Amino acid sequence: MTIDRDSKRNSKPDRPAKRVPKKITETYLHNSGLYYLQRFAAGKAHFRSVMLRKVRKSCMHHEDQDFDACAALVNQLADKFEQTGLLDDAAYVRGMVTSLRRRGLSQRAIVAKLAQKGIEQDTTLHALGAHDRDFAPGGDSDAEKRAALIFCRRKKIGPFATNGKKTHEQFMATLARAGFSFDTVRFVLNIDQEESQNILMKQESL
Repeated sequence: MTIDRDSKRNSKPDRPAKRVPKKITETYLHNSGLYYLQRFAAGKAHFRSVMLRKVRKSCMHHEDQDFDACAALVNQLADKFEQTGLLDDAAYVRGMVTSLRRRGLSQRAIVAKLAQKGIEQDTTLHALGAHDRDFAPGGDSDAEKRAALIFCRRKKIGPFATNGKKTHEQFMATLARAGFSFDTVRFVLNIDQEESQNILMKQESL
């Protein structure tokens, strides 16, 4: 038995057919929305944008559907979930601020990231201020320094650098791009690892 190697080489496995988007109904949106919130935290604006993407995709396939009518169902669902507590912007922002500070993000980076989720700057700054007062007794300045040290530890730069390949100027540029001010950058790059660890351990014990 001979094998046509060229035809075997050029043959491609059948690709699975694309899933047809489901038609939009109140029940479908409700179940889809619940499933999404079980997997991801979301504010109301972000939740609406996610659901509207589903609506837009469905309406492009099912041309008999009216996009505006389907979008109205999304708005009703978002209002319903907000009233029942499934969507809580204040709790969402507090949780996001806490998580992002723990990752070492600057104030500027946190504001930008939450803006992408539909959260207004004033709302983010209010939550960030409350968080920083609880976890950084020295206020905003200490909170930014702590965040910068966490960032340095994650990226292995500054006082946590593990090799001498990068220069002081490169560390400064990396921290500046991350949204930290010149004063904060200068502070964290002028202390050693032991002092950095002491600052982080002291504040983590609060």
